[in-house]
Amino acid sequence: MAAAAIVSCGKENGSKLPPPPDGGDDNGSGEETSLTVYGKVADESGKPFPGVVITDGRNFAVTGEDGTYRFEKYRYASFLQCSIPSEAVIGTGGTYNLATGHYKRLSSSTKEYDFIYARQPAEKNFRILTLGDPQVGSSSQVSRYTQTAVPDVRQYVINSSNMRSYAITLGDNVNNEWGLLPDIARVLGQMGLPVFGTIGNHDYEFPKSGDAEARKKYEDVFGPSNFSFNRGDVHIVVFDNVLHGGSASGDYDQGYEEWQYEWLQKDLSYVPKDKSIFMTVHIPLKDNRIFQLLSQYSSAVVACGHTHKLENTYDKTVNGKTITICAAGSTGAPWKGLILSDGCQRGYKVYEYENNSVKRELYKSIQYEEPFQMRMFRTTDFAPFTTPGGNNYTFPYRGANWIAVNVFNYRPGWQVSLWEDGVKTSSSPSVTPSFDVWVKMFLYNNYNRDNDIGVNTHILFFQLKNASASSIKVVAEDAYGASYTCDKFTTAEDIPDYND
Repeated sequence: MAAAAIVSCGKENGSKLPPPPDGGDDNGSGEETSLTVYGKVADESGKPFPGVVITDGRNFAVTGEDGTYRFEKYRYASFLQCSIPSEAVIGTGGTYNLATGHYKRLSSSTKEYDFIYARQPAEKNFRILTLGDPQVGSSSQVSRYTQTAVPDVRQYVINSSNMRSYAITLGDNVNNEWGLLPDIARVLGQMGLPVFGTIGNHDYEFPKSGDAEARKKYEDVFGPSNFSFNRGDVHIVVFDNVLHGGSASGDYDQGYEEWQYEWLQKDLSYVPKDKSIFMTVHIPLKDNRIFQLLSQYSSAVVACGHTHKLENTYDKTVNGKTITICAAGSTGAPWKGLILSDGCQRGYKVYEYENNSVKRELYKSIQYEEPFQMRMFRTTDFAPFTTPGGNNYTFPYRGANWIAVNVFNYRPGWQVSLWEDGVKTSSSPSVTPSFDVWVKMFLYNNYNRDNDIGVNTHILFFQLKNASASSIKVVAEDAYGASYTCDKFTTAEDIPDYND
């Protein structure tokens, strides 16, 4: 890994550096006012980074050929943000050892803010890990996350040290326990790679007077809730799509304020159309205005949290472009063993980029190696299961010749085949929305979790030619050519490897 970036602190008004000339954008007449901020984006030797976008979340500037910028900031802005260029190293540091370099906190006594980075060739290959919903609600859950997620991510990064890795949480870093925000931030800072944060509905404090007040404790730890940076030919945007009223836990909806959309629109306006967009939000995205913006680029991926299950069914086609949208969580059902409500292990999505395209995508289960991508069941092992609360769980296809396969990261287009005694007997599974009955039994019997969350579209059903075959396996090939095999049945007596 390259050396960490060095980011200078904002200089006080007594700095000897004179205010630089107009840096580019939204600077009005160029006359200095009490709200004027300025500075330079450069490497450690002083060589400038031209064309870098600087914003306070409302107003924008672009660095000139000499790396300087200057503009009048929004009166109530809290942060000055730099959309880190691809040629700048993103390091870790600060109080929590999280990703650095994408923002500075504004001070009324400071006008000059320099962003200084180590320089690197723009990455053509890199990896993004998306960490859905840590959602810790107690110190013991912080410890569990530390014991499970941290060593898994650290080892995964070590194993792929030939490719730089970055991580972004997908919101709900805590579960309405805002005093734990510093604790989960410190845990994320132990993962051995730069980690950025996305805000979720449970990160908003209540009761508060509105959205801005409610997100303050989150921003005190993680910084701005809307920002961007660049890696290779990919522009990465972290966007707050939780519109919170601040009165109670449920006082929120998917949405944003108009100034946020204007910020996003302006931010993307600086990005060449042959680049790709990688965006994180908390709630699965459904907003047509944002889809229109994203459809202008070579490709777009939107990673979401919130659902506590892994789903690839939110894709949207706009102007002939398919915007890939995935929801995934790492807390599960929540915090009921190392398992999600749809039968996946807790884990994280991994996106590997080459130039401006995803060349590989997978779901990495915590405490399992990459090839673990599915579980297989004989449906006769699972009688219809009805809880005292009246929820019914059953596989829709039952009988001695039927098997169910939960292919965690499945999406239409995968080639999934059944093999009996070494012979391929089917490549046409039935894809029927279903509960994973095994996990529903586990969650109810161990945690009395009686709810119907977890129906999904990544359970596939095959009808065997020979129910007595001595060897049965399912082979799944994803859209990128990677092949995964499952040749062992999970039974009703099997339980996950780790329980809270």
